[in-house]
Amino acid sequence: MQMQRIADAGFTSDFATLVVGSFLYGIVTLLFISNLYFLGTRRTLAGKRRSRKQNLTSLAFLGVTALFLVVTAHWTIVVYRGYLEFLSRGNPTLEEKFYNTTDERTQVVIDALFLFSILLGDLLLVYRLWIIWGGHWRIIILPLCAMIAATVVSIMVILQTAQLLPSGKNIANLDDIDRNVVFGNNLYCTAAIVYRVLRATMDSHPENRLMGILTILVESAALQMCWFIILGVAARVSLPVALFTFATFPAITAVTNLLIHARVGLGWSQEITGRHKDQKESTRKRSLRVQNLKSVPSKFEPQDVIYITKPDHARVQQA
Repeated sequence: MQMQRIADAGFTSDFATLVVGSFLYGIVTLLFISNLYFLGTRRTLAGKRRSRKQNLTSLAFLGVTALFLVVTAHWTIVVYRGYLEFLSRGNPTLEEKFYNTTDERTQVVIDALFLFSILLGDLLLVYRLWIIWGGHWRIIILPLCAMIAATVVSIMVILQTAQLLPSGKNIANLDDIDRNVVFGNNLYCTAAIVYRVLRATMDSHPENRLMGILTILVESAALQMCWFIILGVAARVSLPVALFTFATFPAITAVTNLLIHARVGLGWSQEITGRHKDQKESTRKRSLRVQNLKSVPSKFEPQDVIYITKPDHARVQQA
């Protein structure tokens, strides 16, 4: 009877993970394809196309591509485990074997993909923080140190899970250390990005407040931060919810980072399409952008610039 309750709870959690995870993976795939399109149509501030090599070797593109591959591998394993669980459903012997026996190799791969997605998400978040703060290295010294610490602890967790490291420390303790370091890093980066973007949008018109709020939520990776908080709370309250948030976290991280680049890319795409609808208005805006080109540091890529345009003027704000 106890095994049946465990099986029912596990099946419910895994089924929800499979459904929601597949939905999130579909969003990730759509956003990734959209980003590829934006890379192919994006132009520089001067109206010239960037070379394919420049687009495909940018840090942002390499980061989101690696994150997409991690999410793909993670989702494949989730589907595989869901298939095995579905086959064992209704057979007490197979259910007991499925829930009591853990494939160590599969678990090591799942943990490694989960931790790798966290590190990639932190890397892209720190990179975004550096861009928004105008390339000031002092603002990212603390996040970089936190990333190094999180990387070391993550490697120790993976090695202990694979039983390649003496179990002098409990894996749960290492997980807590890793979770606290990553949480502090995410909180710092999110707060710094929100502060910077909020200052840039304070003088927006009242009718643009909703867009300003959405910009802040997307740019600050607030979705990733909120999901990480839910994961930390669920780990101490409810095991099924913790397993659900754990399994969907890589996809949430990918959606968060792809939304940032898709939003900027969509702005460039609309600018290109709008030129065919209103050549005169687009020419005026482009001339204003070129006039303000000197205020944009040359080390920043075009996708790292947000345009805040008002009826009487346009200015360039680093983001």
